[in-house]
Amino acid sequence: MKRNFSPERLQLLLAGFAVVAAVLVLRLFQMQILEKAAYESAANRNRTEMVYQTAPRGIIYDRNGIPLATNEPVFSLIYLPPSREAHQKELNRLAEELSQILRQDPKTILEKLRQARQSREALRIAENLSIPVMFRLSELKPFYPGIDLVLEARRYYPFGPFASHLIGYMGKITPRQWARLKNRNYRMDSRIGQLGLESIFEKQLRGTDGAVKIEVDAQGRIQKILKRLPWKDGRNIHLTIDAIVQRAADEGLRHTATQRGAVIAVDPSNGDILAFAAAPSFDPNALLGADPFSVDYSTFVPSSVPEFDRAISGLYAPGSTFKTIVSVAGINEGKLNPAQIIFCPGYFRLGRRTFLCWDHRGHGNVDFLTAFAQSCDVYFYKMGLLIGADLIEKYSKLFHLGQKTGIALKGEEAGNLFGPETSMKRGKPWIGGDTLNLAIGQGRLLVTPLQMAVVTAALANHGTLWRPQYLSSIDSKDGGEILRENPHQLGFVRVSNKTWNLLDEAMSLVVASGTARGAYIKGIQVWGKTGTAQNSSGKDHAWFIAFAGKPGQAPSIAVSVLVENGGHGASAAVPIARQVIAADFRVGKKSQYQWPKFSPKKIGSSQKGETL
Repeated sequence: MKRNFSPERLQLLLAGFAVVAAVLVLRLFQMQILEKAAYESAANRNRTEMVYQTAPRGIIYDRNGIPLATNEPVFSLIYLPPSREAHQKELNRLAEELSQILRQDPKTILEKLRQARQSREALRIAENLSIPVMFRLSELKPFYPGIDLVLEARRYYPFGPFASHLIGYMGKITPRQWARLKNRNYRMDSRIGQLGLESIFEKQLRGTDGAVKIEVDAQGRIQKILKRLPWKDGRNIHLTIDAIVQRAADEGLRHTATQRGAVIAVDPSNGDILAFAAAPSFDPNALLGADPFSVDYSTFVPSSVPEFDRAISGLYAPGSTFKTIVSVAGINEGKLNPAQIIFCPGYFRLGRRTFLCWDHRGHGNVDFLTAFAQSCDVYFYKMGLLIGADLIEKYSKLFHLGQKTGIALKGEEAGNLFGPETSMKRGKPWIGGDTLNLAIGQGRLLVTPLQMAVVTAALANHGTLWRPQYLSSIDSKDGGEILRENPHQLGFVRVSNKTWNLLDEAMSLVVASGTARGAYIKGIQVWGKTGTAQNSSGKDHAWFIAFAGKPGQAPSIAVSVLVENGGHGASAAVPIARQVIAADFRVGKKSQYQWPKFSPKKIGSSQKGETL
């Protein structure tokens, strides 16, 4: 059936076309003229991307130039979000494919893909990829053009759990850290020092990341490289640590029955730390690829977490190692007569209470040197009453117990001073039994292994308390030295030469014929004092403090060893100290002190900016 249009209908139709045409013209005018700049900017954003590459961090060396923390070249998987909006099914499919290859949770991968979409920036999905994984990912690229591989530097600890509590570890930046540091060129997927030196010297160790400006198509495929921005390495750090002495300390703790404790070795002449070991330790390499903050540490007892540093945060009664300070107080104040004979039947009664000697059979008649060498508790019970708790507390303060050493590490505890003055300030009465406990390093007296290392070094050098330090120097940007750590004196214990000489003789007898005969080393003079600290919540803690030197020379190493729940100091702690001292003097087979050959991998400029 043929239809005729009336003039009125035709005019109405033409008017409709005119309105539509006018709307289109106005929209084109808006897009091409009014919004031209915005669309050009969007087009440029879609056309170019910056792919960032992590720069090599500064290398951490021991005092002999052995690298303890370095870098290695690795390939990382990045995701370049395409300009078009991807369907949720497409992202889910990509996350599932990647999870099977990377063996990661698909939900975690999907969240990273979404972050990249929202930020419209290239984002690292995975790093440290193996060769087989890289090949499998390459096969996915034609189907998912937004993924690519880029070469960058990754932190590497060549000796695994070696001085781990001192060196620390790196981990994924937390949202709180990123909010604070994003204006300093940190990214959402950056790794940052989270503990130890890696955290303390983050600014110096971190280099300047490189970048590659690339052209991509609408699918996220790389078309060509537009510009390369080379990275700059971080600054190198040189420590006072001796890797051979450190290895002896680490291995000594690892082979104890409990595998819990701490070993600190210092140079008595300046406070330089030669070894800093705490157990259990951890492998910082294992924390690089994981997110350590995904673990809820609030469910753990602090001391059960491997990152808990017993060297500076663990608090223990010093036990009989404290008899060194009691002896200094008694001899110097004229309260202790070294020749006086005291009978030890194996116990001591004060009022209605009986206080036992560690050897319940008793030591018989003993003078000072014998009592010290055999660590007779009954002798020191009686000396404690003669000297007085006030004087013992005074000398505890002189040796800086109850104070932090000031080491540049986070988490150091001050310990707990124990004495009449301290107790009165805390509203606690002081009784005779407290004096007996104090005389043998028990009661509420608490110290850290590091504090006892400082005390031992002061005994070795006859009075100077040095702040323990681990930093030797930091290289400048051009490779020159810009910072060298100078020794810092904390205090000085001023006592008579007679006091020091008598204490030296007593500590020498401990090794020659007393409780630490296992510390004897042929050709090396060793002084020491064992300790067994009672523990109300478990097996006793084992202590041994010692210093050593070549005959006729000043002591060159002071050692503090604590084996948690190790029992007796003579059996658990003495062997470790002997091992550490022998390592310092390189005594024994030369093969023991040969270090595994390792050269830091140099990531050359030819590798920068490579992608597959």
